[in-house]
Amino acid sequence: MDNVTLCLTIGKRPNELAQTLDSLLSKIHFEHIIAINDFSDEATNQVFKEKCPQGQLISLGYNLGHHKAVDYMYSQVNTSYIFHCEDDWFFDSTPDIQSAMSVLKNHTQISAISFRQFTDFLYTDDERNAVKLLEDDLADYVRVEHLHEQWHGYSFNPHLAKKSLWQTYQPFAQFKKERHISRHLRQQGLYMLFLKQGNCYHIGHDSVSNPPKSFWQKLKFW
Repeated sequence: MDNVTLCLTIGKRPNELAQTLDSLLSKIHFEHIIAINDFSDEATNQVFKEKCPQGQLISLGYNLGHHKAVDYMYSQVNTSYIFHCEDDWFFDSTPDIQSAMSVLKNHTQISAISFRQFTDFLYTDDERNAVKLLEDDLADYVRVEHLHEQWHGYSFNPHLAKKSLWQTYQPFAQFKKERHISRHLRQQGLYMLFLKQGNCYHIGHDSVSNPPKSFWQKLKFW
């Protein structure tokens, strides 16, 4: 994992962060870890320090805003690949980072490999049956961008991407919302891939920084 940096956006969810780190770091050892806490709360900072004593914590004491915080964190990355993760995910299986790196190297139209279980955001059988199955070296993956006009070009959900993707389209702060990054990348012909058997699911829908899951279902943002 010398060429991968685990990058985490954290803050105000120390319990969820502990679950995220315990579930992920029990499966994968990262040589390089950076986290930015744009809320600078000490409870979350302490969890990160305990779980990642060798990691780099960025806690500026003032709020940048999410996209600017990601830009700031990514500017500190010295590896070719970024494993991006938020602080509210549970990994119930091990992400195959080597395979994901190979896919990104050989398929330049793919923006990122998502490790999220796609059944976590496709709520109906019709949606789940409408995923595009792939073949050959991509047989373990599916495409879902045709199911939504804006999403699935990019996401801050757990994924692996080349640092050069950010370098090409940065700063992310130029985009108002996450879906605007996704929409822009889709306009460039890029899309995300999802594993048939994803490695993590969202545990933060009902935490302090998120509305209930029913809210997201209603708006169909996911």
